[in-house]
Amino acid sequence: LAELKAHNPGGDFDVRRFRPNVVVDTGALRGLVENDWCGRTVRLGEVRLRAQIPCVRCVMPTLPQAGGVGKDPSVLRTVVREAGQNAGIGLEVIAPGEVRVGDEVVIE
Repeated sequence: LAELKAHNPGGDFDVRRFRPNVVVDTGALRGLVENDWCGRTVRLGEVRLRAQIPCVRCVMPTLPQAGGVGKDPSVLRTVVREAGQNAGIGLEVIAPGEVRVGDEVVIE
């Protein structure tokens, strides 16, 4: 989301627009680094996940969201222009477990 926001500083890239199960702070890494995880195993706390494919986005992130997040069509235009209409990745659980806020993310 930070990468997309950098391409559209006036856009409202509130995380609630994308309804993720997990948000990863990639720190100083630039780009859509999660796309490089596809096909690999991601360890998050006790959980192991298989990164599948990038998430194709529809109109939903542009619409008003709960909590006072207003309509912003520029969000999807940015996702299409900068990320081929993808934001985030789909993950399949291969080993369940517990996940806690602050758990390290390891790409295997």
